[in-house]
Amino acid sequence: MEETNKMNEETEKVEHQDVNQQENVTPESVQEVIEEATTAEPTSTEPKVENPQEASVETPTETVEENISDDMFDHCSKEELVSEFEKLLQEPDITKIKRQVSLLRSRFLMLLKEEKDQAKKAFIDNGGNVEEYTFEPDETDKKFDDVFGRYKAAKAKQEEDKEKEKLENLAKKQALLDELKVLVDADESLKQIYDHFNEVQAKWKEIGAVPQASVNDLWQTYHFYVEKFFNKVKINRELRNLDLKKNLERKIELCEKAEALLLEDSVSKAFKLLQQYHQEWKETGAVEEEKKDELWNRFKAASDQINQKHKEQYTQMLKEQEENYQAKLALCDQLDELLSKDYKSSVKVLTETTDKVNELFKAWKTLGPAPKSVHEEVWDRFHKKMNVFFEDRKEFFKKAKENYANNINMKINICMRAEAIAIRTDWRQATKEIQELQQEWKTIGNIPRKQSEELWLRFRKACDEFFAAKEAHYTENVANMTENLAKKEALIQEVKDYALANQQDADLEAMQEFQRRWTEIGATTSETRNQLWNDFQTAIKQKFAEIKGNVAEEKKETFESRVEKCIEDMQDANKEKQAAKKLKGMQEQLQQRINELSEEIRLWDNNLISFAKSKSAETLKKQLEEKNAQKQQEIDKLKEKLSLIEKKKKELLNKK
Repeated sequence: MEETNKMNEETEKVEHQDVNQQENVTPESVQEVIEEATTAEPTSTEPKVENPQEASVETPTETVEENISDDMFDHCSKEELVSEFEKLLQEPDITKIKRQVSLLRSRFLMLLKEEKDQAKKAFIDNGGNVEEYTFEPDETDKKFDDVFGRYKAAKAKQEEDKEKEKLENLAKKQALLDELKVLVDADESLKQIYDHFNEVQAKWKEIGAVPQASVNDLWQTYHFYVEKFFNKVKINRELRNLDLKKNLERKIELCEKAEALLLEDSVSKAFKLLQQYHQEWKETGAVEEEKKDELWNRFKAASDQINQKHKEQYTQMLKEQEENYQAKLALCDQLDELLSKDYKSSVKVLTETTDKVNELFKAWKTLGPAPKSVHEEVWDRFHKKMNVFFEDRKEFFKKAKENYANNINMKINICMRAEAIAIRTDWRQATKEIQELQQEWKTIGNIPRKQSEELWLRFRKACDEFFAAKEAHYTENVANMTENLAKKEALIQEVKDYALANQQDADLEAMQEFQRRWTEIGATTSETRNQLWNDFQTAIKQKFAEIKGNVAEEKKETFESRVEKCIEDMQDANKEKQAAKKLKGMQEQLQQRINELSEEIRLWDNNLISFAKSKSAETLKKQLEEKNAQKQQEIDKLKEKLSLIEKKKKELLNKK
């Protein structure tokens, strides 16, 4: 403790020395060595300023990764993603591939979800029960999990190695401090001292980062011994002036770099570079007394502006996180209210409730993160409530499944009774009984879709046969049926013989007239009815196919009218195809974004009315309306861009 206090006292003395009062001790034999060695500041005569590494840090720094496109993996299949992941793992520095891994994994999970949804849909379409569905990952999925596991292990290992390296660097620098302490008290020739001093300085600069907690103390101790060293050897004024001039040029350069950061669009990038410039400022020696305050104030002024921008960005981020938190609380309230009702009263009510829960979850996913302190809390509240609902839903359908067998037997019994009635001829009583069966059918609960369709077709067939027989029994005008048969046969032949006018409106009107005439013709016997209808429909469909072929031919566009677009390069045959493809991609991207924003506006418009029941309702409602207004403005701008593309295409077309 006493040694530390003594060190601080000596440092304070050195900081207040007048550099112009130092004695000249620069033997000609070591002059060249001195000029190369004296890169550290002899005295700290500048106003006391907090450690630049701390002074410029007001909020947590952010990782900036340049030249990485968000859609760089959008064209890749799962197998290609695994291959790309393997290549990325060959990078020695895992931190350099963090962003790529995030994009790659997001793309893989999206493809995996699409596979799951398709497999699930196919399972259900084939008659499977959704509650019995399971998804089995393929070899590519397992290989991806293996590669991702190796990535996490490599990342953890690299972080562990970096911490070990920092501790080793700390030990190395502490050993160099011991050497400096000995050097200060050494009784050797000036050349030997400077040679040794140069070696220590070179080693110090070569050593990498140390634990953050030790940075300030380590620098102060190093600076203390360097000051004592220069004080000991009493560098001459000429060397001192040369050093001051070099330091002046370096600090002016740092001021200019800091001021250039004010024009940088990326606040995060500017903030990160500012930390580097502050570190360089700290490591640069002193300047002339009359320039010291002027330069520092200039450098600090630029730093303050950049810090203010970063602070404002950070404040805006916190504000948006708070708005997201309030919106998420409102969604939690909506979910609580929705699930407070009896949603298990029927399949219909449960299905409607499921759709509403899914809508709320979609709205949730459009929101950004909440403040870190409440992020997990609000998610747990929403997520647990959803889990309870889906567990209840699963239990509901489990019980419903138990009733399927009984419902199937009841419907089979009704089918058998209907089939018995279908062959009876006591029309009045049989009609009453079959109508009673139809009402009884409606009271029976649900059964699996495949069996439901089969039994319904069977029951309907029996009913149709009965009523067809009844209709035939009561049909008296058989002569009319024979006449109608001849009329329909003649009309079918007339359709077949019709010659198209090759005018769409006229041909369509003719087809409509044929079908009106068919409807006006009365019934025929049950034996001929279906065959006549099939023949008529076949003839009509054939004519429509011919009309459609003519229309398609008229509307066909030439290749030149689709590709002559936008930029001057498109007038060059070698560049035309590439430019057209690029323009099309721009249009698709703009339209996709318009669709996404429109969907988000729809989601929040649907849920906005429910926010009136939440805390701070008016403020939250106003914020959400502002967000939707901003999104609508963005949609308008995107549409203007699409219109501009179309305009340029027309201009180029007119030139040609």
